[in-house]
Amino acid sequence: MSTMPTQSGVRQLPLFGVAPAASRPGAKPALDVHAVSIPLLAFTGDFYATHRYDDRLWFALGDVAGHGISAAIVMAMIQEELENRIRSCAITRCDPSATMGRLHEFLRPLLPQNRFATTVIGHLLDDGTLRIANAGHCPPLILRRDGSLESVASTGPVIGMLSEARWSSATTRLEPGETLVLYSDGLVEARSADGEEFGISRLKRTLRTGSAEALAGSILEAVQRHTNGARQDDLTLVIIRR
Repeated sequence: MSTMPTQSGVRQLPLFGVAPAASRPGAKPALDVHAVSIPLLAFTGDFYATHRYDDRLWFALGDVAGHGISAAIVMAMIQEELENRIRSCAITRCDPSATMGRLHEFLRPLLPQNRFATTVIGHLLDDGTLRIANAGHCPPLILRRDGSLESVASTGPVIGMLSEARWSSATTRLEPGETLVLYSDGLVEARSADGEEFGISRLKRTLRTGSAEALAGSILEAVQRHTNGARQDDLTLVIIRR
């Protein structure tokens, strides 16, 4: 489930796991999924993944506190363990909150006291059922067909820090033509020359119907205009359109 680097340093994310739904006889059309990650430096503290298994697409996006090589080392540990946990949970059909708990249990004895990660883990079933566990991460946004927006708040604490922690999963539906947007704080905290953050309001104003790739492009263009090309953090997007 490794990501695919490009020459520009931007990583794009394909689907992994079994074949997409559209390639299986009698199955529903495949989801439109697009992801991009732009590291601030040579190393990134952001991590993300998708994994298609049976009747659902698993997805995750997160951010390790800090920057540089130390955050990247933690990210690498999380990325590998996250992929393993998602694969095993996909087979056993466990809830995303259970996946979050297992990732936390793995990380806690390994991380320094000043390190933690914010994370979103979820899955989208072919019937549109969407379940998301949010460990202190930026709230995922859902763009509805009527143009309205909904967000998924935290359902538990950050991972890797507390001795005892629990998560729940928020459940909703993603109808055909609706879009789920996951993003790291490097997007909403991107600052203009006078120090103003891009912010959640600007992000919401960029969300329009269209393909996942086109939506990602419009978001990145808006951030580029706001910051005039200058950034202070890693920036990652995962967009899933049903």
